[in-house]
Amino acid sequence: MKNLTTTICAIVWILLLAGSAHAQQTQLANMPADERAQWQTQRMKETLQLDSAQVVKVSSINLSYARQTDPVIAGNGSRLTKLKAFRQINAAKEKELQGVLSPQQFRQFKKQQQEMKEQFRKRKS
Repeated sequence: MKNLTTTICAIVWILLLAGSAHAQQTQLANMPADERAQWQTQRMKETLQLDSAQVVKVSSINLSYARQTDPVIAGNGSRLTKLKAFRQINAAKEKELQGVLSPQQFRQFKKQQQEMKEQFRKRKS
């Protein structure tokens, strides 16, 4: 169960763009989809300096994909199966976000994701 929680936190962490504290990551993984999407949108609004039209679109995208991740989080699949599902969901989400964000914002988004992955790897070591 601990490995499952760790995996879920890692995926949520990567999706959320923020290098938040471990306790907050666990809390985010346990949030309902709509709250998680609101949190993601707020973080993106702040870090990517989204305009009002982008906020509306990004909020819709975040909510849609947060709802898609809920069954994966709650599911009984293996860790690998869940990781594959999260990656597919994240890839689709990134494709949609790329159509909403400016090239500079999308580069910043990807940079933040990479930084979070590196921080997670360091913590795991």
